[in-house]
Amino acid sequence: MDNELQVVARHIAKAPAVNLSDIFEDLGVLYEEMSLWNGASGWIERDGETYKVVVNADEPVNRRRFTAAHELAHYLLHRDLMDHKGRAHRHTDVLFGGEQPSGSSRITRQHEIQANRLAAQILMPANRVKEMWAANQSVENLAHQLHVSRAAMEIRLKNLGLMQ
Repeated sequence: MDNELQVVARHIAKAPAVNLSDIFEDLGVLYEEMSLWNGASGWIERDGETYKVVVNADEPVNRRRFTAAHELAHYLLHRDLMDHKGRAHRHTDVLFGGEQPSGSSRITRQHEIQANRLAAQILMPANRVKEMWAANQSVENLAHQLHVSRAAMEIRLKNLGLMQ
């Protein structure tokens, strides 16, 4: 996993231009955007040793980026929880309401919080956000430069103690 974290760190260092597709490619994780149903924002699935992340193509681009980063975080942090007796296994996330039942009871609300935190760090690296904020950048400008929603940027700024 250290090597994988080094791959991600290398890409994060390129912020604000973090290219998630390149991260997935470098890690050997398949990535696809397609129309999803039942409110699903995305999922990660395992088939043997192969992992695939699928993101809802019908959602706004900034939302797709966060979902992709969230699923990437599940890959990095929680993929060991996806094995179910060697069979294919999928964990689905929905925008509102947490996890969609998918047989993934081993991934808990705490795991979702961990995935959100790592996704925020991937898309909005703390050191870069602090530098940009110190340069008197607006929330809108930061969100635009980092390709995230205003809401995600506000949450990140609050979590970093830069905004109330």
